[in-house]
Amino acid sequence: MQTRHTGSEVVGHVQPSSFLTTIFYPALHREDSAPPDRCPAAVMKKAGSAPGLILLCLLLLLSACHKKVAVEEVRPVRSVIVEPAPDANGEVVTGQIAAHQSINLAFRLPGKVVERTVSAGSVVHAGDVLARLDDTVPQQTLRTALAENATARAALEQAAPLRQRAAALLPVQAISRNDYDDAVRRYKTAQDQVQATQAQVRVAQEQLGYTRLVAPEDGIVTDRLVEAGEVVAAGQPVLRMAANDGLDAQFDMPEALVQSRLTVGMTMKVCLDAAPVVCAPAAIYEIAPDTDPLTRTYHTRALLRATRDMMPLGAVVTGHLSVPLAPTVHLPPAALTTQDGKPAVWIVAPDTQRVSQRPVTIARYGTDDVAIASGLNAGDRVVTAGVQALYPQEKVSLLDEADVRP
Repeated sequence: MQTRHTGSEVVGHVQPSSFLTTIFYPALHREDSAPPDRCPAAVMKKAGSAPGLILLCLLLLLSACHKKVAVEEVRPVRSVIVEPAPDANGEVVTGQIAAHQSINLAFRLPGKVVERTVSAGSVVHAGDVLARLDDTVPQQTLRTALAENATARAALEQAAPLRQRAAALLPVQAISRNDYDDAVRRYKTAQDQVQATQAQVRVAQEQLGYTRLVAPEDGIVTDRLVEAGEVVAAGQPVLRMAANDGLDAQFDMPEALVQSRLTVGMTMKVCLDAAPVVCAPAAIYEIAPDTDPLTRTYHTRALLRATRDMMPLGAVVTGHLSVPLAPTVHLPPAALTTQDGKPAVWIVAPDTQRVSQRPVTIARYGTDDVAIASGLNAGDRVVTAGVQALYPQEKVSLLDEADVRP
């Protein structure tokens, strides 16, 4: 279909816009110097011969318009600058009060427990009977030994005059030498038999005494391990008592403290945790040579100069070591993380503001902070909040540029 207008001719399709003609004109008319707005028909004629080139240019234009530039995520964190400072309170450890000497009491004989006269908390004195075994068999053994001893004594009483008579008759040759020797031999045998039966009586008496469990010294019963009616073996603990020879303060010392400053003979102040004003001096007399397999701490005992009325058994105490301490780094507990199962912290690089993990050694755990023994240097910036969401070389922004003390 054709439509005629004055001075122009329109074909059955719409002419392309002057914008596309201007864009594609240089690519389709490299040698033609005519302006693109004056030759629209020629441009579209040329474009009809290169549809692939036109489509490619359109795709490039569209892709350039929708391309976005990736922006690196910066995570805000809180941090502190490491500045080692001396501990004004000194080294403080937590422990408990225990008996200086704890004794396990047991019977020397096997048997059935027929009586237990004390319980946990009972105050006992040396010689008090604490428990008894069934003594039927020891009683019979003692009676048998006494009877045999009586028989031996009767034989000795009969052999003694016979030896004296033989000794008087031998000089006048009233008896033979063999009869005299026989009388002397019977007398000596009777003597030996009396001594043997006397030993049996003493053993039977001791065995009968072993059926009673007696307190070896003054003290207090701390635990009962059997009840009346139970059958126990020889040496099986029946009761446990604390002797009245002093009190101990027991502590689990950290490795860094033991290897650096702790020695036997060092004095310390021990205070009740429930009543900090109640304190007493103590002297360390025992440090375990190896660590506990679970806590990795050294078990330490200090002899306490206090009474049980002042510090009862089992009371929780705090030990204050009066020694000069080197400057220590203190961090909030939230700053700690783990690296290969060991304690670590996140360090912020001052030039790039990127974080990296660094392993540290813990000196001790406090109520509100953690003391770091090694692994940090003065001036290091440590992340104190948000450590769970960080990854190595992540860029961070500091929420608090000023130093924040835990």
